[in-house]
Amino acid sequence: MKRLEHTISRLNELSDGILSELEKDAPSLETIREGMNQREEHLKVLSIIQNNKKEMDLSEQEVKTLRPLFDAFVAMNEEIQQRISALLNNQLEKLAVATKQRKVQESYGISKTPNISYF
Repeated sequence: MKRLEHTISRLNELSDGILSELEKDAPSLETIREGMNQREEHLKVLSIIQNNKKEMDLSEQEVKTLRPLFDAFVAMNEEIQQRISALLNNQLEKLAVATKQRKVQESYGISKTPNISYF
């Protein structure tokens, strides 16, 4: 029980750190990647615990203790997915704008009559 509780608590701490990084104006992708890698290691431990029938025999009280931790993990995981998706969409929009600007600049530099249809 203690190992399971510790693993889930650690997953929640790592998830919270990732969410904090994603809240920043300029989140560090390296920090997010490191957090995700550490989470993956703890998920492997969780899988090992799950496969160990002796460790998974939990009393009703232990289940009540662990349920909020699991629920928090699921909620944070969904929030991480949403924020990463939003971050990706934002970056794709910036890339599209930069591509349009580059095409306009190339057109303007080559032609005596610039094509401004990209705007």
